[in-house]
Amino acid sequence: MKTIYLFDIDGTLTAPRAPIDEEFAEIFIDWLEKDSKEVYLVTGSDMKKIHQQLFGEFLNRCAGIFCCAGNQLYRNNKLVYQNKFQPPKNLLKDLEIYLSEAEYSTRTGNHIEKRPGMINFSVLGRNANLLQREQYTRWDKKAEQREDVVEYITQNYPGLDVSIGGAISVDIYPKGKDKAQVVKYLKKQYKEEIAMIFVGDKNIPGGNDYPLALALEKEPHSHWFQVHSYEETRAIIEHSELFNLGE
Repeated sequence: MKTIYLFDIDGTLTAPRAPIDEEFAEIFIDWLEKDSKEVYLVTGSDMKKIHQQLFGEFLNRCAGIFCCAGNQLYRNNKLVYQNKFQPPKNLLKDLEIYLSEAEYSTRTGNHIEKRPGMINFSVLGRNANLLQREQYTRWDKKAEQREDVVEYITQNYPGLDVSIGGAISVDIYPKGKDKAQVVKYLKKQYKEEIAMIFVGDKNIPGGNDYPLALALEKEPHSHWFQVHSYEETRAIIEHSELFNLGE
């Protein structure tokens, strides 16, 4: 049986919005090349941000890159598919209102970012530097502002799903167009029984990895791992007897 390995990026292969650690990258590529493993990345980011974190050789070794929560797929540097998303009437206006009334005072710009198949929303703003991101993350763990955004959107737009992604934002997309959609796609593409192993840092209710983790629980021979850093991911792949559950 073929095993397909799936990895989130932020908080899983890298520190949030940071380039991959060079030593870890070498270890990961060596692990990937052993037995010619098939690895897909599954991230909420778009390709521009992915290229800021992962270098070309790393990306070229992957079988595919699911961007924007699976709403876009690249393979061999070519776009395979892309889902479209027409935001419901008043959604963007409501996000602007929420932003204007939000408690956290620091604003860095690029708060509502349209991506293929989804919208990324951040009160702090995606132009924040590393220190500003760390400060917001610490504050949000207590204030739970992003949980409030999820509740706000869910109550007002029942046709949408909202999940917490990365360290400072939430992802908004049509129901069913979350990371779980990659499971159905891969099963159709391989046309044989496969095992899927996923590693992510947001496999908790409300996290943007959670739908994918739930989908894999329904698949025989498949499994997921919860991590909190790329160091934990490294520990997992270095203990192959734990990781090759599908084989």
